[in-house]
Amino acid sequence: MTTALAATLAILPSLLLLLWVALRDPKRLRSRRSTTVPMTPRRRGLLASLILLPGAGLIGLSQWPAFLIWLGTVLTFGWLLVQVLARSPARVVHGD
Repeated sequence: MTTALAATLAILPSLLLLLWVALRDPKRLRSRRSTTVPMTPRRRGLLASLILLPGAGLIGLSQWPAFLIWLGTVLTFGWLLVQVLARSPARVVHGD
């Protein structure tokens, strides 16, 4: 299996699960006053484990370059997801 194929096969499920967890985050839903039911902590923990599972698979297959690509992609996507989903806070002006 090539590095690119191994990395792609590991990245896709991780990103989809990460998106699912981010969209059902209790703090984000509460701050937006959404009526969507948040995930339970147990389900979030299970999904977090599943997000990391493809990386463990790459390690088990000794696909180290693919693992590094997977790790960088998932971390970057997670960071970008936080930035995109973040609600712009109201600016507070402190008077003297």
